[in-house]
Amino acid sequence: MLLVTLPILQIKEIIDLLGLDDIKCRIGSFHSDIPLRYRPYFEKWLANRDGFILMLSGSIDYVGSEDVVRMGPFHNIYCLVQNHYLVEKDLNHQNLLNSNLWYSLTDGTVNEAGWSGSILASKLNNDHRISNFLFENLKSEVTRTISVRVVNFACLIECRIWHPREFVFVYELLDNIAMNIRDLLGDLHVGENINR
Repeated sequence: MLLVTLPILQIKEIIDLLGLDDIKCRIGSFHSDIPLRYRPYFEKWLANRDGFILMLSGSIDYVGSEDVVRMGPFHNIYCLVQNHYLVEKDLNHQNLLNSNLWYSLTDGTVNEAGWSGSILASKLNNDHRISNFLFENLKSEVTRTISVRVVNFACLIECRIWHPREFVFVYELLDNIAMNIRDLLGDLHVGENINR
């Protein structure tokens, strides 16, 4: 039996690389940086072996990871945009935020690309920075693995990487997606009682 061991994701290396681009973040502490009420819900995303990153600038709140060995080893990356009104099983929240990337390639050239599945997907399709990044970088497998979905008390932007530099490569795209999530949730006031 062949045993594949995946090296621990070097989150310190990610932090150092992001710092070169003036993106502020640090290694997070699950007990002091995550509010008590969110810990049971965020544990799956942030309490894994490799630790997590607390983002101090930009639109993403936390970045967690998980080792995966399936058809070869890689790391799932979980970017959380915290929102205490979001509920994973609420169909309205899913229709608002769950977004899947779609694209078509011919001989390595992008013919078309975009997002589907939600109101957020429409917003992402109209963001020229996101569209331009996709058309320039869909050859990268990391870019092709990005998805967005509601989890309890957060919106999760997920991707797959093999090396810390790959996360830094897609960070601006992920942060732009997170900014669109925040803008949309700010416009709609999800969960608030508007009949006051």
